[in-house]
Amino acid sequence: MKNLFTIGLLAAACLAGAASAQTAPAAPAAQPGSDCIALSSDQQVVRKDADRSILLRNGSDHYIVRFANSCGSASTSKKLKFVTPGREDQLCGARASKLRTDTQFCDVTALEPITADAFASRARR
Repeated sequence: MKNLFTIGLLAAACLAGAASAQTAPAAPAAQPGSDCIALSSDQQVVRKDADRSILLRNGSDHYIVRFANSCGSASTSKKLKFVTPGREDQLCGARASKLRTDTQFCDVTALEPITADAFASRARR
């Protein structure tokens, strides 16, 4: 009888642990740069030395937009547009968004928030 009681307690503990694991799964770790921002109609893009990144002022927020690979055409393209499939007017990191230039698509890997002063300083360089 004592063994049956012990087995019953163990079974109850196992079931409680399994139920708890099912209702509260561990959240996946967020990848750097995977956040998205809503794009404002009030934007400024600084593309000086834009091979690996560009500067973006989006409303009152400032970012360094980093690319996965070289995006040399960002410096010379007449038009630049951020494209995020399924998320119009959004810009996301972790390669969810691309910068479309006249001649290429450049994967966005990260959106790094910076201060207005840092933006102005980098834009002058």
